[in-house]
Amino acid sequence: MKKLKSYIVGGHRFCVSMDLKSVLWEGMANYEPFLSEEFNIEPDTSCADILHNSVFCVDIDLSSDGKDIISSSRTLADFDDDTAYISVMSGVGGERIFLISLNSRMKDRCGLLVVDKDLSKCKLYAGACATGGHGLFVVNNAIMLLYALCTSVMNTLLIHASVAVADCLGYAFLGKSGTGKSTHTRLWLQNITGAYLLNDDNPVVRINERGETMIYGSPWSGKTPCYRNESVPLKAVVRLSQAPYNSIRKLSGVSAYAAVAPSVSSMKWERSMADGLHDTLSKLISNVGIYHLECLPDADAAFLCHDTVK
Repeated sequence: MKKLKSYIVGGHRFCVSMDLKSVLWEGMANYEPFLSEEFNIEPDTSCADILHNSVFCVDIDLSSDGKDIISSSRTLADFDDDTAYISVMSGVGGERIFLISLNSRMKDRCGLLVVDKDLSKCKLYAGACATGGHGLFVVNNAIMLLYALCTSVMNTLLIHASVAVADCLGYAFLGKSGTGKSTHTRLWLQNITGAYLLNDDNPVVRINERGETMIYGSPWSGKTPCYRNESVPLKAVVRLSQAPYNSIRKLSGVSAYAAVAPSVSSMKWERSMADGLHDTLSKLISNVGIYHLECLPDADAAFLCHDTVK
């Protein structure tokens, strides 16, 4: 017997199916605030047949490692940084295959995510990491990757940022790893009256039917457990740089685009997804203030930033 759960994140529904008794369900508490419905299904039932209005449905196979699938695949790209190791391959039928692990040293315990060309069928082979923390890491990253891919043509961006909310408006802080995104957000929480954390790693930005740019909490918040199922209008995006002083300036045009684009998750080499990303980014920089803050990790930086972008 399998359990199927559907979730709504950023206004988009997706579903996950997995063995009913898998211990991995117990570790997926970060998804519970976004739960829409759940029920048990027979082992041979496809979750895609049940929830037609989902942006994706992924079935997690805990009995197979899927390694036979990659024997005749072609590697397109490898990504290995401080967040994950992902190898992207093309299968013989044009499907995309993603080898996912914490780092390259652990790729023998990887998960294999196989996605059809039209994104209609998604399966994660997790037999090599069916239990424990690495298994949860693989599942989380597979779902997050699918979300970014499948919503990239829906006026939606999954961005790497830390987000503070103040006066019912959202402020997203971007920057390279180690530049102090979480630190600057914490300075807002400590010094800006009423400010609170919406998400500390991967919030969702979506331009709705009325043309408003909203920012949403998500199940993916890095090392900080903050899984708020709520949204607020996005007021500003601030790219951070460390400096021996505090200075802020507003960006426009190409500079604004270049400040945000590196923090967006997508398969930029896929034409349709790249076009969708470009269209949404263009709308974003037209609707929202984009800034560059050079700063110290102090309260004055938070006050300067807040007073400028509010």
